[in-house]
Amino acid sequence: MKFKKTAIQEAKESSSVFFQNLRPRFLDWQPPTEEEKALAVNARKEAKEAELKRVTDLAKKREAERDAGRRRTR
Repeated sequence: MKFKKTAIQEAKESSSVFFQNLRPRFLDWQPPTEEEKALAVNARKEAKEAELKRVTDLAKKREAERDAGRRRTR
């Protein structure tokens, strides 16, 4: 029974739709535009700066804790 149902559904599909569905999607890829490249560069730059700021803040905090610990022991 299921075979007949799928055969009927496939028969309703036109040949152009069948071959369009068969076509690989990677053929539709388009290279990024200059604007998209610039946006990606800016996003990476901002992410890098944010990560650097976060790391330097953590380093300063740890150094301050070490200094506070040294002052208490003296």
